[in-house]
Amino acid sequence: MRSSLEVLEPLQQSAIRAGLSTRRIGTTIHLFQEVDSTNDEAAALAGSGETDGAIVIAEAQRLGRGRIGRRWQSPKGLGLYLSVILRPTIPPHDAPVLTLMGAVAGTEAIERTTGLVTAIKWPNDLIVNGRKVGGMLGEMAVEGSRLLHVILGIGINVNQTEADFDGELRQTASSLRAEAGHPVDRTAIVRAFCESLDGWYERFLCDGPLPILEHARRRCLTLGRQVTARFGDQEISGLAVELDDDGRLVIRDAMGASHRLLAGDVTLTG
Repeated sequence: MRSSLEVLEPLQQSAIRAGLSTRRIGTTIHLFQEVDSTNDEAAALAGSGETDGAIVIAEAQRLGRGRIGRRWQSPKGLGLYLSVILRPTIPPHDAPVLTLMGAVAGTEAIERTTGLVTAIKWPNDLIVNGRKVGGMLGEMAVEGSRLLHVILGIGINVNQTEADFDGELRQTASSLRAEAGHPVDRTAIVRAFCESLDGWYERFLCDGPLPILEHARRRCLTLGRQVTARFGDQEISGLAVELDDDGRLVIRDAMGASHRLLAGDVTLTG
């Protein structure tokens, strides 16, 4: 275990590369002190031709965001703010499963580096001991019927303390440091995430989405729970019964009708 002082040091490309064993993910690293958003930086690089698997990391984000335009608090030097450029040759309608792939890789990275059991709250939250410690944001660029690229962003609360969370977030969010009881090495988290994502991405390119979905189903704490899902101006309540083969959440309402959600804001109600 590295000392507390060491694990709170700034991220360095040389330290991330040391021992990193990947085929695609992280072979090119762009490391910034501060950006508006790592997803925006990655999208700009992708538009300029940056390669499949390149990653963008920042020590802080001014305008970090989660799903549905929500703000993602990104204090300097405390969290992991990372985006990956992916260029799979797939139709756009197959791209949403890549967000679940990132969530699976995120759970594995956290468990590998901290030992904390980590679950997925569909579609993109990383949960430890009932609290959110991280999340995914997948954004794609399409030209006609062709997928140009996917930007897969991950944010993980690594070394924040309770004082670093604003207002109501103190009731729902946590960090790896808070849950593990000690500071956590961000460099180790970066390497573990890149290595896990690299393996899953290779499987996806070779075998399609089913291996990812099978693993996501085992990790998904939403399944078997009563939920309320909101998307647009609609709301559905019922039992979350399965993830289908497209990664959609299937909810059975009180009348027995099934609803398949590709995206939405899901609250566990029972």
